[in-house]
Amino acid sequence: MDNLRELARPRAANWFELYVPRSQTVYAIESLAATGEVQLEPGARQAPRLHLDNIRQSLSELDDFCKTHQIALPVYQVAPSKLLSSPEETAAQALCHVRRWGERLVSLQEEMHALQQEKENLKLLQKLLKALHEEDTGIELFAHHGDFLCKGIYACPHSHPINPVLNETVIRSYVQDETAFFLFATLPDRQSDVDHLLEQSDCIEVEIPDWLSPGRSAQEHAVAERLAILERLYRDIQLKIELHWASSELKKSLANATVLRWFVDNAKEVTEHGQYCHVTGWSTLEKPDSVESVLESANIHAIVRHPFPPLNSLPPVRILETWWSRPFHLFQVFSGTPGSNEIDPSFIIPIVVPLLFGFMFPDVGHGLILLLVGIIFGVRQRNIRFLIPCGASSIIFGILFGELFGMEGWLPVLWFRPLDEPLRVFEVSLLVGFGLILVGMLFSAVEAKWRGVGLEWSAREAPIVGLYITAAVGILFNKALIAIPVLLVWYLVGSTWVQSRRGKIDISVTIGSLLQTVFELLLNTISFMRVGAFALAHAGLTITVIMLAENIDNEVGHLLALVIGHLLVVGVEGLVVFIQTTRLIFFEFFIRFLSVEGRPFKPLESPGKNRADTKIKSVRLD
Repeated sequence: MDNLRELARPRAANWFELYVPRSQTVYAIESLAATGEVQLEPGARQAPRLHLDNIRQSLSELDDFCKTHQIALPVYQVAPSKLLSSPEETAAQALCHVRRWGERLVSLQEEMHALQQEKENLKLLQKLLKALHEEDTGIELFAHHGDFLCKGIYACPHSHPINPVLNETVIRSYVQDETAFFLFATLPDRQSDVDHLLEQSDCIEVEIPDWLSPGRSAQEHAVAERLAILERLYRDIQLKIELHWASSELKKSLANATVLRWFVDNAKEVTEHGQYCHVTGWSTLEKPDSVESVLESANIHAIVRHPFPPLNSLPPVRILETWWSRPFHLFQVFSGTPGSNEIDPSFIIPIVVPLLFGFMFPDVGHGLILLLVGIIFGVRQRNIRFLIPCGASSIIFGILFGELFGMEGWLPVLWFRPLDEPLRVFEVSLLVGFGLILVGMLFSAVEAKWRGVGLEWSAREAPIVGLYITAAVGILFNKALIAIPVLLVWYLVGSTWVQSRRGKIDISVTIGSLLQTVFELLLNTISFMRVGAFALAHAGLTITVIMLAENIDNEVGHLLALVIGHLLVVGVEGLVVFIQTTRLIFFEFFIRFLSVEGRPFKPLESPGKNRADTKIKSVRLD
């Protein structure tokens, strides 16, 4: 019985007030958000806010620093550090640490860039030494300009030789592996012309290091040794950069910054200046002391109170959330949110909607199409997942009625064929409508008990339920109609008693209300005949599609007509049947018990849900 009550009644949220040290406010709210059972809401007595502008300023400066230095920071899935200081100070500390980290990263990348340039220069020098034939190369003399001559060595693509204007300054030239090397010496007054012409070419200057000794063999050995050293240094720098990116302090700082961004966006209405922050909201946690337990498990010291909620503040409610009710939340969105003292129809909609839909749309083939559409497209479009149970219901009723794309004889008839027994179809439709309306009236009795007015419902509404049942049973057993006068007296006496409790007795209002209710019940019940009408219409349409296809002699045209016809039936009639099902649910069923006086519970999302799992990558500035 308790389980049924949990399914049928929305879970009302409980008001709580939280006083937490400012240094722990961010993570207190994050811990509560992680439960998925907390909704923040400003209370009647609002305290001043935190210095959110200071936090925003620090976060903005952090972003600007990274943008200026072209550093793409990853977002880490790391638990933030506990706030030992205030959120403002934590934001400033995160900015300070990222600045120091970024400056160190830039320094390491500049060092790597310098090593790379030296490696490339020595490789060109190594290639030049291979091109030289004599032992005494003399290239060590090109390390510095002389007092009377400017000297230089340039490497150019062999396909783009040096400009002829410089020929008079060239001393020697060599070619090695598609690279032409030019050694030149010129007067100082021509150095600017040389530089200008070389800038317009594809040539690269080969720098001669100071430590290069005379002799070709010694030079080759020295260059090889220096390249090996540079390779080790380059690998060391790479390792340092990788370790620098993996810094635990960086991860903590970025995790803190992520939470502070979330905090600024979501909790700015519930914080104050001073030693403590005042956080208020709603919780749907099962036990009253669950808020305290959540905070204690996170090692957050706070004072939690559960006073009466502020005046004129309607507690939000949480409707049923299960895998089998979730596809039908579309109907809940259309109808609204029930109050805490109302029946949550989420537990019965997954039964009623497929039942009505399947009876109005009975066909194994058509139901299979709807089922497949719901499975295939429901992965991305959750709102159409209700087609899965609806399609399954169509298949079940198609089996009962022996319907398979309207073809007779392909399936045995387990119950009856609608076109053969149309009156029976309408009888079943009226019986379904009677049962559904009666369930709605009984739901209103349960709601009256929850609201504490069960006695008034028994005095005024119970005889209406009795009259409705008596009228339905009296169609088959006339003797049951003798109970109608007793029920009428019950209604009149009970209504008079209810009116007397409210201070005014008006018999005309009582009788008018009775006539209106009886008329509405009659119309609502008759309205369910459309269920049978659409069942017959569906059978008729499928037969029409087959008859039209049979008039086409061409086999391809015959098959094409069948496919198009059945797709039109599934698309058009399926939409119409869905609309009629929705209408019956809203105007014949919900109207009996649902007033949608509640507001939905909107839990605060944890910042962990928005963190991306980004790979760590370094950004080269060269």
